[in-house]
Amino acid sequence: MVRTINLDTPLLQLSAAGDAVSQRDFLEHIFACGASGSGKTSGLSKYAARAQLLSGAGGLVLTTKPEDAAMWVELCRETKRLDSLIMVDQHSHGFNFLEHEISRQGEAGITSSIEYLIRVIEIANNVGAAAGRPGEAFWEDTKKQILRNAVPILWAARETVRVSDVLEFLRSAPTQPDQMRDPAWQQHSFFFEMFTRAEGRIDDATAARILSFWEREWIGLEQKTRSNISISLSTALDRFNHGWMREMFTGATNFMPELCFHGAIIVLNLPPLTLNDDALIAQQVIKYAWQRTVLTRNALPPADRERPLFLHVDECQYHINSFDAEFLSTCRGSRVSSIFLTQSLPSLYARMGGENSRDRVHQLLGNFRTKVFHANGCAETNEWAAKTIGRTVKRRSSFNHSEGTSENYGANMGDGSNVGTNSSSGSSMSWNSGNGSGGSWSGSAFRTTARR
Repeated sequence: MVRTINLDTPLLQLSAAGDAVSQRDFLEHIFACGASGSGKTSGLSKYAARAQLLSGAGGLVLTTKPEDAAMWVELCRETKRLDSLIMVDQHSHGFNFLEHEISRQGEAGITSSIEYLIRVIEIANNVGAAAGRPGEAFWEDTKKQILRNAVPILWAARETVRVSDVLEFLRSAPTQPDQMRDPAWQQHSFFFEMFTRAEGRIDDATAARILSFWEREWIGLEQKTRSNISISLSTALDRFNHGWMREMFTGATNFMPELCFHGAIIVLNLPPLTLNDDALIAQQVIKYAWQRTVLTRNALPPADRERPLFLHVDECQYHINSFDAEFLSTCRGSRVSSIFLTQSLPSLYARMGGENSRDRVHQLLGNFRTKVFHANGCAETNEWAAKTIGRTVKRRSSFNHSEGTSENYGANMGDGSNVGTNSSSGSSMSWNSGNGSGGSWSGSAFRTTARR
């Protein structure tokens, strides 16, 4: 049984004067940014990771560079946590995320898995050099409607759901009103096979509602519209139907997020610098599953919710999505700390994707109470850092001194005679200070006139 954690216990010493980062500080999340070579990974990232490992925390680690996994192996060796390490790569581990979601929540997980698939589609569309934008409401709603009328049949027929089955179900759906009663079509249709197997395993009302959708609403759409919807879903999900992505996400499950509740350190050794966009999608899908599972942790027995957890994401610009801000704002109660590191704000803007990406990035960053700024050549990031740190009032003083003189003489003659002399001189001096006090002095000008 995990002992009760004192959240104010120092985990990371910052100075000889006693400055330290406690578990409570970690739970309020840490964000760091700095240029390449500024010491993010070799400094903050390593020290924060070591502190969490020594505390006994479990966690999920996302990687970007091929050498990241080796660093975590060494850290686990130093902290005697090698027995807790699960190194996930594209061939040794499998995680059927849809099956996990349904088994975790029971029958309610069928609806939840549909939301999961929509999120996976968003992740797949936003990965790449040019992030996708959300479609119009009609297309998004239609995708959800298709999934709501496919997943329950697949689950009833096979007691599992795979992405490959969702795609095959859609591709073999009827396109003509009379096909459902055509024996030749029935013989070769995966769609019809799944409906036949599901008979008796799903209530009649649900089966009738789903059948009505496919026979009326789906067939009633124009052929071009159906094709566009089908292509849109296939483009996003077809990655899970090929290669190591199919092997990892549609086969047997041999690791799951709940292992972290008992101290497991899951390192996703799927660096996108070598495995490209598939690795980005895979890591975000697993991260999303981990986040969803963690947020329901408080409903579990005490032994499953005492241990602190961490989410460690270096080069986070590759791994963020729209769900991260929501997760960070609510996960503190589940004893989760997040450490995100990146190079600059523009790198986050570019990767967030979708509309209002700048606002959503700042919404994300607002959840990190501790921010660490390394050396950086990005003017926008540095300006944001200056505003975040704050500005102080500076006291300034000034002094002025001036002098002046003037003289004039004149004479005039008329019927009589009048001779006059006029002279004047003057000087002035003034000074002031900006410290709240002031003083002034001036000489008085004088004039003399003589008559004769």
